[in-house]
Amino acid sequence: QELFANVSKGSGAVVISAAAGNSYALESDEWRNGVFTFALLSGLKSKAADMNKNGEVTVTELKDYVSHEVERLTQGAQKPTSRRENLEFDFRIWCLTN
Repeated sequence: QELFANVSKGSGAVVISAAAGNSYALESDEWRNGVFTFALLSGLKSKAADMNKNGEVTVTELKDYVSHEVERLTQGAQKPTSRRENLEFDFRIWCLTN
């Protein structure tokens, strides 16, 4: 809990949220999840979030992919937000799939 209480402490934490506090996070049977979770999982599983096609998905690529997909799938009704204090490192996301 302390890790996210003050993201600016240099912990390297990145917060990507489904929507702003004054907005709604949409769900649908079509997505079998909330649209944010659907976009996040599909971006990692299909590797579509690998925007530069180098075989790795970074935090920035995932954030950009999820934000774009959520807005596209909801026709702009939902807009994810993010906060990232450590701009020096763009960490690789490890995703193990079967």
